[in-house]
Amino acid sequence: MYTAKRPFLRPAIFILILTSIFLAACSGGIANTNWPGLSTDGKRIYIAYGPGVIAYDVEKQTQVWSFPEEPNRTLQFYAAPSVQNGRIIIGDYGASGGMFSPGVIASIYALQDTDSSSPELLWQQDGLAQDHIVAPPLQVEDTVYVGTADNKLLALDANTGSLQWQYELENSVWAQPAYKNGIVYVASLDKAVHAVDAQSGNRIWRQELQGAIASQPVVDSGLIYVSSFDGKVHALDEETGQEKWAAEAENWVWGAPALNGDTLYYADIDGNVYAVTADSGERLWVQQVEGAVTASPIVVNDTLYIVSEGNKETGQGVLSALDVTNGQVKWQKTTPAPLFATPVVVDNVIVVAMQSEQALLMAFDLVTGGQQWAFLPAASE
Repeated sequence: MYTAKRPFLRPAIFILILTSIFLAACSGGIANTNWPGLSTDGKRIYIAYGPGVIAYDVEKQTQVWSFPEEPNRTLQFYAAPSVQNGRIIIGDYGASGGMFSPGVIASIYALQDTDSSSPELLWQQDGLAQDHIVAPPLQVEDTVYVGTADNKLLALDANTGSLQWQYELENSVWAQPAYKNGIVYVASLDKAVHAVDAQSGNRIWRQELQGAIASQPVVDSGLIYVSSFDGKVHALDEETGQEKWAAEAENWVWGAPALNGDTLYYADIDGNVYAVTADSGERLWVQQVEGAVTASPIVVNDTLYIVSEGNKETGQGVLSALDVTNGQVKWQKTTPAPLFATPVVVDNVIVVAMQSEQALLMAFDLVTGGQQWAFLPAASE
């Protein structure tokens, strides 16, 4: 049986985290250590990466459009786009406010998906965020909720972009908000989870943990599951925020946990993957993959998919398929570059994103792990 150990933080991931934190907090520069953000509507994949956002048609295996149509090198996009009924809402990493401005000015965009070379711009909001937008927006009917690195949760009219309310936190929001029954749940680097009334923006409760939180809370069956840099996954009462239990890991837990039936899956930055019972946090099994895990696990049928940093010396990432019942490895595939972003599943393939001269996206068969296709945008894009 594998016994987990607690080594020092791997140098690569430690530098990555420190670089992101300090650049986000202290400057208007672009952190080149960020990774792409992915989302899908089941037919297209939307990739926020560097100077633009790309729509990729999976069936045709071709790029549909990019935004902006002409890349703007002063802008960067990394937060995964939010997609709802053809409406795409994205936030950028921010442009410098200028020589005499200490921060950045980030913008939020609403796009209408099209089949042309450029989507329709529905609206654009500039300056609501005075720092980077790292967290993916969340659309709920006609409202979009956006977390910002200048300690805000914004609620905007998704049709017009007008500000409905804003909620102040004590630190940056890197995590996508969650929503259930009129309540928005948002976690931040202030080590706390906040429950906020979706209509008014008023606080309902706030529960402080012991570590920063960089991923979306998972809300289900009266509990809120939260991954934390304190090396734990916490289960909180949905109505009060009171902690019910905490399941431990050997190091920071970056990505959101994955809930499948009565089992919760999560991974840490030492490459340990855990399965625990969803009602009590009792450990069922632990397995190890190569390299740090910052992405959320994905469950499809009886398989758990994990992407990881992989081998630091070769620079190759790893996609692992594990049996959900016991953690045994079904198959593993290497990629040309480390994998940090949560993948998406569409058309019986799992699609991973990376920073590589060989591919931006790679798709693998869910059952066999065989590579199905790869996509690399043209250099001008």
